[in-house]
Amino acid sequence: MSPMTEEKKTEILKRIRNNNNLPSLSPLAVQLLEAASDDGSGARDLAKVIEKDPSLTIRLLKLVGSAYFKTVEPPVTIAQAVVRLGFKKVRIMALSLSLRDTFPMDEAEGIDYQLFWKTSLYRALVAHDFAHAVDAADPDEAFVAGLISEIGMLMLFAICDERDRQGFPGKDVSLQRVIAWEEANLGINHREVASFTLRRWGFPETLVESQKYYGFKALKRGLPPLSAVIELARLATEIAYGPTTDLHKLQQLAQDHLQLPSETVNTIMVSAFSKVEALAQQLLIQVDSQTDILAVMEKANGTLARINQSMETSLQGLLNHIDKHYRRTEESALACQEVLENALDAVVHEIRNPLLAIGGFAKRLTQQGEAKDREKEYAKIIAQESSRLERVLNEMTDYCEAYEPILSAENLVPLVERVLADFRAQETHGQVRIVSNLPPKPVLVSLDTEGLGRAVKRLIGHSLAMARQGADTVTVSVETGRETAEVSIKITDNGRPFPQHIRNALLDSNLSAKAFTTGLGLPLARKIIQAHHGRIEVDVQKERGNTVAVYLPAL
Repeated sequence: MSPMTEEKKTEILKRIRNNNNLPSLSPLAVQLLEAASDDGSGARDLAKVIEKDPSLTIRLLKLVGSAYFKTVEPPVTIAQAVVRLGFKKVRIMALSLSLRDTFPMDEAEGIDYQLFWKTSLYRALVAHDFAHAVDAADPDEAFVAGLISEIGMLMLFAICDERDRQGFPGKDVSLQRVIAWEEANLGINHREVASFTLRRWGFPETLVESQKYYGFKALKRGLPPLSAVIELARLATEIAYGPTTDLHKLQQLAQDHLQLPSETVNTIMVSAFSKVEALAQQLLIQVDSQTDILAVMEKANGTLARINQSMETSLQGLLNHIDKHYRRTEESALACQEVLENALDAVVHEIRNPLLAIGGFAKRLTQQGEAKDREKEYAKIIAQESSRLERVLNEMTDYCEAYEPILSAENLVPLVERVLADFRAQETHGQVRIVSNLPPKPVLVSLDTEGLGRAVKRLIGHSLAMARQGADTVTVSVETGRETAEVSIKITDNGRPFPQHIRNALLDSNLSAKAFTTGLGLPLARKIIQAHHGRIEVDVQKERGNTVAVYLPAL
């Protein structure tokens, strides 16, 4: 620490001791804290303390009667509120209102008070629900700890001189960046300030201690469960309102330290938005949950876009590497395929967990009962995109799995008929007419029924998808070569010409990342057909129409 920052730290501690610029805790808040440590204090005593402040009493009654508490009939006295909700919960709510009133809400260049209290309330609600879900810490204590976990930021801002306030990073930035700036410029961070001040104010030692731990330190084994609860609630809040987008990391940590499943984390985070709105009015905080949820979904959408771009970039780099080091040498096609499959498997493992985290969160948003139409529609789009990417990853996994067909002499015609029957039964072809031209006599080939059926289904499905965009007929035929010892399955459509990356996916020439990110159904079909000692040919007409022909050895 430089002599200048050491001097600033000394000055800041001096101001705290002398209460210079630092708001004083209200007498009512002091009495509420004292009531917490008095075992003989009861509902009547608590009511007397709260009712000394008429304004607080009215706001507390409105708060207790809000949608958050779901009371059938709102209480008309503090005593009734205590009976319905319990001594501890009413005291916590009264203390929360009093703490909120302790600090100003003026506009300031270095700090956004509205954002601060909104995020504090969200963090408190998430901390409460995390603690309640795992029974690891007292939920009401977790609520207060979450509400005040960053209150030292307001304290430190109030103590700073005007010059330091202008550079104060008290907005939507990560805790690590805030603390790094404070220590570099002031010699002390706001968590240290909060610990010192809360102890002087008479807060319980468990709440004072919770200020000490943040980041991975808060997740160390042996610490009180409250530390992990508050840290994970803080991470959830940074995802909801701050710069963090790593939902998978939060879910993984919640599973490791609280044994909370991902679906529970999603449910708690989503429901907290509406709870914030239900409580915010009496805390004099401006909240628009719809705007906040849309902002979170925008972040989720951006994350999906980055996952998609990362996948394309990784795949294109991989294909360039294969083209340079394998295709232009005498290395066997088998070695090339092995490199491709190993690299695809690595891409799947890197992307799958973040993708599942975003997809699960988006699906939970679509199920939110009170969500507005716009929110549901946006969440639906995100869920569909995450499902598409998940489908691509599943196809990559299928592609990477070793495929060794168990061949036997079979009639090819019934296999094609079953595939066509599936499409007709599912009506997945829309308005496209499916025409079959199958011979009445058996056409024997050596085939693996399950594997070749998958390949044929992929090929026909793709032609039907192309036909929806303009063509109206897909014709599937089985033919026996008169001059060659081959049997063919031909799929002809009169849709728009296949783009180049589709031809490449079918023919394994000059593959591009685009061919992979639209799905590996076609390369997988080609892999299966090659394992049957077959081949694929593609005929694309200039104006309209495509034919994919699969040739298999005849028996």
